[in-house]
Amino acid sequence: MNHDDTVYACALNRIFAYSCAKGKALAERFPSPGEIFSLGRGGLEDIFGKGSPFVEKISDKSILDKAEGDVAWAGKMGIPIIYIGDREYPGRLRECPDAPIVLFYKGTAGLNPEHAISVVGTRRPTAYGLRICREIIKELSCTEPAPLIISGLAYGIDITAHIAAMENGVGTLGVMATGLDCIYPHLHREYAARMAGCGGLVTDFPPGSRPLPVNFLKRNRIIAGISDGVIVIESNIKGGSMITAGLASSYSRPVYAVPGKIGDHLSAGCNELIRQNIAEIIACPGDIVGQIGWKKSESPVDQNKTRTPENYDSIKRNILLALSSRSVQDTDSLVMASGADRKTALRKLAEMEIEGTVIFDSYGNYMLKDI
Repeated sequence: MNHDDTVYACALNRIFAYSCAKGKALAERFPSPGEIFSLGRGGLEDIFGKGSPFVEKISDKSILDKAEGDVAWAGKMGIPIIYIGDREYPGRLRECPDAPIVLFYKGTAGLNPEHAISVVGTRRPTAYGLRICREIIKELSCTEPAPLIISGLAYGIDITAHIAAMENGVGTLGVMATGLDCIYPHLHREYAARMAGCGGLVTDFPPGSRPLPVNFLKRNRIIAGISDGVIVIESNIKGGSMITAGLASSYSRPVYAVPGKIGDHLSAGCNELIRQNIAEIIACPGDIVGQIGWKKSESPVDQNKTRTPENYDSIKRNILLALSSRSVQDTDSLVMASGADRKTALRKLAEMEIEGTVIFDSYGNYMLKDI
């Protein structure tokens, strides 16, 4: 696709940002996005009808100026812009009726892996939910080939899934509700940087897009559509995880849910998905591979951890000393115990979480993982 087509594609992406199904249908009708902008008002009215806001938006040449800015920014940052008709575009996602016209992608993993699974859940998980998430990812990492682990980079189950994937040496993809120039939440910047080197970050939002609430709901369709199935770990009866599960079901993707106690609001969503036969029950982490229909690897998986506690520096050793296998410490306490300034201590804690030494529970507390 030449430069002009890329600009036209980015313009369509902006115009149909919140009318994705119409945008996709238009892109399928006109293989070259530039054709749409050459139709003129009369041709556009034949498609959309007189008085349609889309006629005005496509006729407004200022949208092309914004799109040129998107292309220039992506070129400067070395970020590929993938059009829905491109070979690199994720085939699973292309099947969905509301697939985005354009994707901005930063990473090393291909977007058409043999196996891909999405993992979603509450932003405020219990210690049980965190443990089960890690155990499920560990089981998935032992398949051949190992899957691409997909989630939304949010607090709680999302970031735990990404971290667990990196702990187990498998690729992980973060689907963002912002442009690639705005990592949200801000505290996950270092995780995002690591993910770009062992998986990737993807979004249909152009640069400058901020974390509006509606964008997270829109983002969920990519999480649901880009994978072979969705795993839900701890979810209230309402929320983004339930929306993602519903979207996955509408796309004919299998949904799997971890059950919980009756009356526990964090398990109410999962239990409801199972009750309505929308989701298959995950009775134990080891079941998930067979349920999906993948095969276990015959050789042990290299965990690919970069450090061990034995060769930690003094800051990390101070943090370890402040924790025990049964204790929970808040962030401020660990910063003080580390003997380092806050910025350095937080960076060390992030490294230890990636390495699998400590677990962050999204309340600002840390606990020592069994190693």
